[in-house]
Amino acid sequence: MFRKLLVILTVITFSWSVPASAAENDKALAGASTLGEVFGYISQYHLKQPDVDQLTKASIKGMLDYLNDPYTVYFSPGELEQFSDELNGDFEGIGAELEMQQQYPYIVRVLKGSPAESAGLKNGDVIVAVDGKDLAGKPLYDVVTLLRGEKGSSVSITVRRAGQPDRQVTITRNTVNLPTVHGKALGHDIGLIAIESFGMETGEEFANALGKLQEEGIQSLIIDLRNNGGGYVDSAAEIASYLLGKDKTVFVTEDWEKNKDSFVTELDPLIKEMPVVVLVNEQTASASEILAGALQDYGAATLLGTHTYGKATVQDIIPLQNGGALKLTTAFYTTPKGRLIDGVGLQPDRYVSTPGLQLYAARQLLHPTKRVIQFTGEDSKVIINEETFYVPGGVLKEKGGILLPCVLPWRPWDMR
Repeated sequence: MFRKLLVILTVITFSWSVPASAAENDKALAGASTLGEVFGYISQYHLKQPDVDQLTKASIKGMLDYLNDPYTVYFSPGELEQFSDELNGDFEGIGAELEMQQQYPYIVRVLKGSPAESAGLKNGDVIVAVDGKDLAGKPLYDVVTLLRGEKGSSVSITVRRAGQPDRQVTITRNTVNLPTVHGKALGHDIGLIAIESFGMETGEEFANALGKLQEEGIQSLIIDLRNNGGGYVDSAAEIASYLLGKDKTVFVTEDWEKNKDSFVTELDPLIKEMPVVVLVNEQTASASEILAGALQDYGAATLLGTHTYGKATVQDIIPLQNGGALKLTTAFYTTPKGRLIDGVGLQPDRYVSTPGLQLYAARQLLHPTKRVIQFTGEDSKVIINEETFYVPGGVLKEKGGILLPCVLPWRPWDMR
């Protein structure tokens, strides 16, 4: 039902480690014993007789809050499966991709064959209420929670469409599967592959999309990692293999004991000496930054857009005996050249901050053409080579001239 929320997803591995020394292990066990003892007394004797499940969650929350690490998270039983399904593009909902616009969420994409499509929802529709609850000012995560639900259940939403009165629509939720990779040819022998997240099948989906584009004769490639919050590191490394070839370091991890581990590509490349541009923005994070950083370090691609999120820590998923799991931060990583990007992000080679112009600028970089720019009289809209672009905040007017913001250098750049 929703894809943009995946900015919180992280690199996932599966491992377990114990304290380095016997003394540290004894101290940890003693602390756990004390915690269990306090828990037992509260649950058995406290006047309020708290719910045990809620007390468990509160105890875990207290420990995680102390860490002050937004990426260390406890999954209750069932939540891990939901987490994995979302990463792989499988979820139950209405099948609409949302973003915030001022006070309300609006639809940026209706998935084909989804309940939202059957209900007549369209791109640009604004959702102002769910089951009678006004959504003004609500965080996007809360909106998604209201829209989600089991297959076969119903949800009533109030839709606002330009030029029409608000209307109420009842939608029956269903299972939605969204491929994590989308590919298409753009003309001038340029291919585009957008990667939504790094799920278990993303590497295979990328290889298939690239193969189809090569059959169509592409000579250059744009990889869109904008708003991709990450996922399974193995998938990112697999795609790096297809672009870099064997025996290339993708990233290097370092744990609290200063132990380093290099992740190296293992597969043959699928392309040779093809110009590649990677689109990035502030929501390009985690595994996306691993892939983008490796391609940038090896000079295999030009990064275009804005600086990335700067999430360069590694989380392990540790299954728990109650059926839940702990997603625990265990290391940080650097790019192949040793760049530390946590909290900083990757800097693009070509800075283009206007979202609507980023793909156009990438196409110009790969296949320069003469540009004819028409100003329509509307400050937020311009026409470039017969394509309409919307400029947030409007164009700039200085000394009798009109400027497009944040698209410098605006020239036919040479590929690196």
